[in-house]
Amino acid sequence: MDNDLLDRFQEALNKKMSSNAVERFRIVHFDEQTVCNMLMRCYQSEVEMRNIHLICDEKTKENISKAARWLTGNYKTGLMLYGGVGNGKTTLGRAISCLISILFNSSVASERKEIFRISALDMAKKVADDPAYFNKLKDLQMLFVDDIGVEPASVKSWGNEYSPVTELIYARYDKQLFTLATSNLNDTELRDRYGIRISDRFNEMFDKVYFTGKSYRK
Repeated sequence: MDNDLLDRFQEALNKKMSSNAVERFRIVHFDEQTVCNMLMRCYQSEVEMRNIHLICDEKTKENISKAARWLTGNYKTGLMLYGGVGNGKTTLGRAISCLISILFNSSVASERKEIFRISALDMAKKVADDPAYFNKLKDLQMLFVDDIGVEPASVKSWGNEYSPVTELIYARYDKQLFTLATSNLNDTELRDRYGIRISDRFNEMFDKVYFTGKSYRK
């Protein structure tokens, strides 16, 4: 065995992997507790914009704390907020988007960042109307897909059939892109709806925050 050849091969391989590597997004300018406090302010603002009184119970505080830990830590490239209806998943997703928009469009950060938000249902409609638009979603640096599971399993456009969420997850999984998602489906329901292959990618791609408790909607 030519060890010198293997060493040179390994060096070339390391350079290739380094050039293709995607740096996982995280907030490094502030510590976890500061980000948690900021995220709580954003969450409260999202609630009050709907003229609703904030119910800041222990479950809400815990979910916000978990999200802040994920935003400041070295975890997976995606975050899934899932569980029953009406318990704050979308609100927290919007709060995360708001926080990142403020922090990365100010003097704090040198690079501008913005999370593009779309519902899974609207995404399916876009696929049918404009497949090119759907392809752009696959490559966005930061994406928030709300309400995964309510969209049709497949849609047709110009004779072609698409599976919106499945194709999106495959693409963003391969490129290791920041993806925020919400769903009312639990792990078993996600597997039953999308199949074991995409379920495995969900598990590898997303850290998960499970929301429990009754709906805050009245």
